[in-house]
Amino acid sequence: MLYNGETGFIQSTDGSEVTVLFATGDACETCGLKVVCAPGKQSERLLTLPQAGDFHPGQKVQIEELSNLELHLALIQFGLPMVAFLIGLFLGYVLPLQNILPRELSAFLFACVGLGFSFFAARRLIQRIVGIIPEKYLRIVPCV
Repeated sequence: MLYNGETGFIQSTDGSEVTVLFATGDACETCGLKVVCAPGKQSERLLTLPQAGDFHPGQKVQIEELSNLELHLALIQFGLPMVAFLIGLFLGYVLPLQNILPRELSAFLFACVGLGFSFFAARRLIQRIVGIIPEKYLRIVPCV
């Protein structure tokens, strides 16, 4: 999981947001989900979340993942283009364009248009998810 169970320290708090500092692990080099994580130069990562509790700088906290963010991103990244391609393929094959283009060529062109559409749809969905990641997917829990 992206942050589930990771322990960090509160770096700063301004009343509405909390910044948590994590030490960068070896897994950061190969991680493909850097939409909320910003590796620093000093092998540190910072995560800024809305403040939902009484936290102070230096406090040890743990991050809990409330929903499976990686699954949602994978479905958008791989599932959406596949569905758009198949819908375009089907529409290009079924629509009566045989007078203009051969059926296979029209199916291929519609499938390519479906892939193009999926790029813009996926981009918009990812931008929306990145905006709601702190509220919906992650929670700060103080360590005891």
